Amino acid sequence: MTTAGFFTSVVDVIFCIYGFSFYVVTAARAGRTLPRLTIVAVLHGSVLTATMMIGPKQQQPLGDDARLDLLQALSNWVLAVNACLHVVGYTLLVLLYRHSVQTIFNRTLPKTLRKRVASFGAHLVLLRPLEIVARFVTAPWRTLPDILVLGEVRCGTTTLCQHLSSLNVQGPFCLWAHPELDHKESFYWVGHYLGYVSPYLYRMCFSWNHRGRTNNGTACSFDGCAQYLTSPTAPHLIAQAYRHAGQPPPILIACVRNPVDQAMSWWNYEQAAMQWGTSMELTEWNTSLRSSQYPPKTVMKALDFSSSDFVEDSYERAEKLVENNCHSLPPWAMTWPAGQLGAIGRSGMYASNIDRYERVFWTTFGNHNKASTTHTTASHRKCRYPMGSKYRYMNVIPLDDLKNETTLKVALTSIMEQVSERRQEMARHEPPPNLFSRLIATWFPQTNSYTDPHVMLSRLRTVRRNSSNPN
Repeated sequence: MTTAGFFTSVVDVIFCIYGFSFYVVTAARAGRTLPRLTIVAVLHGSVLTATMMIGPKQQQPLGDDARLDLLQALSNWVLAVNACLHVVGYTLLVLLYRHSVQTIFNRTLPKTLRKRVASFGAHLVLLRPLEIVARFVTAPWRTLPDILVLGEVRCGTTTLCQHLSSLNVQGPFCLWAHPELDHKESFYWVGHYLGYVSPYLYRMCFSWNHRGRTNNGTACSFDGCAQYLTSPTAPHLIAQAYRHAGQPPPILIACVRNPVDQAMSWWNYEQAAMQWGTSMELTEWNTSLRSSQYPPKTVMKALDFSSSDFVEDSYERAEKLVENNCHSLPPWAMTWPAGQLGAIGRSGMYASNIDRYERVFWTTFGNHNKASTTHTTASHRKCRYPMGSKYRYMNVIPLDDLKNETTLKVALTSIMEQVSERRQEMARHEPPPNLFSRLIATWFPQTNSYTDPHVMLSRLRTVRRNSSNPN
């Protein structure tokens, strides 16, 4: 190695150490747990090093010596626990980083050390690896959501979820600490958690279960991931999750708008998202995964790509995977097969996407056994939204209804009526809470009265009466 090359390598290492330190501090200030533990470990190690450099301790009285030994043992124990959390947290963070770059941003890993530090640091600020581990471990004692806002993208799902949150319906845990995504969508069924989509652990994204096997008596919750409606795998996996839990199906909602407007809005949104990826020093596309045609250069080419044989085959193969009980999606099937722009012509096919959910949920809940039939009958006494809908499981809300105050209140009232009926049906089949559920209820009490769907429904009806009688 030449002197110039050695000097360049040293400068790169110094730059990377400084850059990583900057991202750790930035992430810690943003509230990320793992970077905060990193700072604690650095400070803790510095204090221990300084203490050892001072030299051997002077003779102390017997009582003081015992206390110092205890303090030293406690310090070593804290340092060991912190080290274990670092190993777990940074190992998962590296795996999530590689997964995100290759299958979510559809890029290849940067080739230079500087660019890798920059892109990894951006993910350090965004991701929550320790929280993910904790939630997967405690998933069996968590609840399933009552409401699933399935999509479509750019059709008002964020607006609807904001209205649900205003009623104190709890949103999901999101692995991405981003203001547009946090407490709104979990991304569980589209493979963001390293492709793991087990129906048995979907609960990890939601709050504690205070009532044992079912979630009656716990906070009303929702998941609002707009990628679920077009996904060929999500309907099968969602149905399996509720079937396995012995619960009636959730309240399923599809938001729709003019397909041309939706396609153009999605194209513009993805252009901004691709620029975001480029700003992380992710510059080369993962064509080996998404094909040499990705990303399409114009919206018309994107529409042609979404209807190509490559995309059609990818969607068919992905659906067959989950039909055969595959609970880990391969990279090509995430987050949508053929990438986000591979769905631009399919996301506006509302009827076929909704019909797929109807078919899957009817197959799962409509004719299996007496218990599931009871759930289905009770869950559909009320009409779906809008009134007179032909669908048994899906509520369809046009974007214009979300913009109009009157129709918005009607839609929210209909949704909460269905949640109320679902909770009543669950209560009739609910076992008494076990000891662990009682402990959870003691440690994590429900303090907000509006989390009860009956209270929320009463509140909505009061608002509707007041709005219809303005005097």
